[in-house]
Amino acid sequence: MRFWRRRRPFAGHLEGLVNFRDLGGLPASGGTVRPGVLFRSDSLAYATPADVASLVHDLRLSTVIDLRGEYEVSQLGRGPLSGSRVEYYSAPIADVSGADDLVGHYVAILAEKGPVLAGTVRHLACAGTLPAVFHCEAGCDRTGVLAAVVLGLLGVPEEAIAADYAATAAAMPTIHERVAVVVDRLGLPPRPASVAVWEPEAALMTRTLAEVRSRWGDIRGWAHEHGLTDDDLASLRANLVVAGSVAG
Repeated sequence: MRFWRRRRPFAGHLEGLVNFRDLGGLPASGGTVRPGVLFRSDSLAYATPADVASLVHDLRLSTVIDLRGEYEVSQLGRGPLSGSRVEYYSAPIADVSGADDLVGHYVAILAEKGPVLAGTVRHLACAGTLPAVFHCEAGCDRTGVLAAVVLGLLGVPEEAIAADYAATAAAMPTIHERVAVVVDRLGLPPRPASVAVWEPEAALMTRTLAEVRSRWGDIRGWAHEHGLTDDDLASLRANLVVAGSVAG
């Protein structure tokens, strides 16, 4: 435990991953999210060999959680980390019902992919899973929903969850360039101009969390509806929360 208390949230540079960050250091109920054990990212298919060395040797990564669907993985690959001994955990979030806006889409993910998300939370609560990174393609929507679930279950304040979601905005110019290449490569219809310049805002996640409260009471209500027990949540907390705060 003393080792982890000395850790600081990862602030290093990765060459190919533009939306990678440590969730450590965020305030949680009764303490702080433990630094150096849980990361979110854009697709690890974009990692360079140097990035792999940093993830495996510096961060001692144990698990990659891939939220992309089977088609995405087959077409876009897993990247150079697939050749390592890091555990690969597939948690596909695809084929979700349509929605009028992103808030509706995020709530649909929570409702329709609840078993996948709950299974992922349970996996994060298991011994030996951490340090772990979870990602989708851009590291924004599906990754943002899972981050909101995990952080909410740890008691991270909603404003901090929303701010973490919005932090992806800095990476969006590069992500939009990548998506344009992927769309062309897969022969998909061009994206509308408004979508090609979109950036996430904290208000979107704030509204999503309000919908969670309206539908499930709170994120623990959502968790219980999808089979997570109090023991699961206690184990998650034991893995991811350290008492007190992390010094700057």
